[in-house]
Amino acid sequence: MQDFLRDAAAKLGIGQDQAAKATGGILDLVKQHAGKADFGALLEKVPGASNLVGSSGGGGGGLMGALGGMLGGDAGKALGAADLVAKSGLDLSKLGGLLELLKKYVEPLLGSDLVKRLLDKVPGLGDLLKG
Repeated sequence: MQDFLRDAAAKLGIGQDQAAKATGGILDLVKQHAGKADFGALLEKVPGASNLVGSSGGGGGGLMGALGGMLGGDAGKALGAADLVAKSGLDLSKLGGLLELLKKYVEPLLGSDLVKRLLDKVPGLGDLLKG
């Protein structure tokens, strides 16, 4: 994952710490929605991914977390994840780019079927991808 973080930071014009926190936030969101088997496969097949889980620095607080708590369900979880990404300091306009790069990085390791399954399970995440 260190190579991915370095490359993503360079391509997006952000710091490696921001890339790590935002990637951790994405992984946290996937963990919330994916089944244990699918998320376990991700952790097993993507070296270093487990080190980023829980590293986004968020605890669900802030305005987005409060709105998420009021809404509940999938909408609440999605807003909570947006709060985690925001806490990374990453400009939200770059989130789609980071997700594109992450998808390209993990697809050869996980296979396109598992990647599609993971994206389909997280509300709104697939919408951030261009293609």
